[in-house]
Amino acid sequence: MIGSLGQPILFLVALGYGMGSVFQKAGQGNYLDFLAPGIIGMAIIFTAIFSGIEIIWDRQFGFLKEVMVAPMSRLEIMVGRTIGGATVAFLQGVVILVIASFVGFHPLLMGIFPAFG
Repeated sequence: MIGSLGQPILFLVALGYGMGSVFQKAGQGNYLDFLAPGIIGMAIIFTAIFSGIEIIWDRQFGFLKEVMVAPMSRLEIMVGRTIGGATVAFLQGVVILVIASFVGFHPLLMGIFPAFG
């Protein structure tokens, strides 16, 4: 999880501060407020997609066959893997949201995120 946080943090810092002055001179406000929701969404989507790809790789290399001998149905195994991947993606999104708030992101809906005010 730590390794997958590198790209979003790089985008927040490099693009947020690097392009922020140009965005501000154009009269559009804070570039981090514009950039952070897309970076958070991108990180969640990429993590979820890679979680799905892991299931395909497990099936291709035979690890999924070893899991199928467990005393539970195939549906339970796939739902468990899916919920696990979704949970990791959600937690990674929350971590990036917290990091973005420290960098300078201020969500418009402060009622939803009172800790970031």
